[in-house]
Amino acid sequence: MSLSSLPGEAQLLLLAAGGPSTDPAILRLLDGALDWNRLCHLAELEQAAPVLVERLRCLQPALDPGTGLRRMAQVMTFNQQLLRQRLYRTLDALDGAGMDVVLLKGAGLAHSAYARFTDRPMADIDLLVAPECVAPAREVLLASGWIHNRDRRPEDVYRQHHHLPPLDDAAGAPISVELHTDICLPGHPFRLPPEAVRRRARRIQVEERTVLVPDAHHQLLHACIHFAWGHQMTRGAWRTFRDLAAIAGTGQVDWDRFITLARESRGTTCCFWTLYLARAVAAIEVPAPVLQALRPSMTELLLRTLERHFTLGLLPTAASCPSVRLRNMMWRLGLQPERSGHGDALPWSGSRRNFHRAAPQGGRLASAVQRLARHASHAVHSPRYLLNLR
Repeated sequence: MSLSSLPGEAQLLLLAAGGPSTDPAILRLLDGALDWNRLCHLAELEQAAPVLVERLRCLQPALDPGTGLRRMAQVMTFNQQLLRQRLYRTLDALDGAGMDVVLLKGAGLAHSAYARFTDRPMADIDLLVAPECVAPAREVLLASGWIHNRDRRPEDVYRQHHHLPPLDDAAGAPISVELHTDICLPGHPFRLPPEAVRRRARRIQVEERTVLVPDAHHQLLHACIHFAWGHQMTRGAWRTFRDLAAIAGTGQVDWDRFITLARESRGTTCCFWTLYLARAVAAIEVPAPVLQALRPSMTELLLRTLERHFTLGLLPTAASCPSVRLRNMMWRLGLQPERSGHGDALPWSGSRRNFHRAAPQGGRLASAVQRLARHASHAVHSPRYLLNLR
């Protein structure tokens, strides 16, 4: 099993994305030697601390997860409650201005797929708005306790982005809000127009207000595309796998309809690999016929090799692929962008490449030396990595 090749801390975190069926494996890991500082670091990257600590304490009530993980969970829980308050104040302000916004990703899932808001950790709020409403919506946010830190988030960096520069909490809390006009960066190959997401959004009653969240099939598709294409399956695995289970657990997913949507949107391979890895790594329940319908054309040997490669890259550990070039090649083998109708669109090209600011003039020589050293290291370690995938 590919998961066993990961360090114990990474195994535990990924297993914790699953349901009760992963409890025995988690308990076995808890009985062994764990580096709690490393687990704390991985949990921080995935914003998993509150949910992880609660899960571990349910399994072993006397367990001490360590000061770092425990404090992180407390701080994140406090920030989550604060984010919820700021979200509702923001929605009330936008509603008062006559603007409809759709809650994307975490904010939408927290209200439609999870039992409690705090069950879905997040550090920012993603709001989908109509293009003509972006400017007035931004003004409403700026008048509602959000600020734009231009030094930290310069406008020119976001000029070709799918959302405006994030706005930060004026009181200094570590939370932000983003106004989106699309689900992915410009130039993405997917047929999931934002107007369709807005048109089919559901209205959900929350306390004394109504919020808009995407249709469950759009939520599932967005999660798969965001993970497999946006993050190339190297970030957000714990959150994504939990989200898939939560969405499917609502009973609102018609799998035949989802398969059709995945095909029509050119997201078939993104959906396959996200669902396949969620099932293989975290025992998330995905019907076998769904995976069979989404599976790209490849041999069983290639499928298993790619599964192992993608699993090793789910979290940043020493087991991950040592070369960016090799990782991109393996991604293309698995996602098959040409066969999927993606044309020349790739997640590491186009506007994404321009998203990072250029290095200062004085730092270019040092940067070039570092790149040369990395390439030399990759030349040594990449063949060994490929051999270990067999």
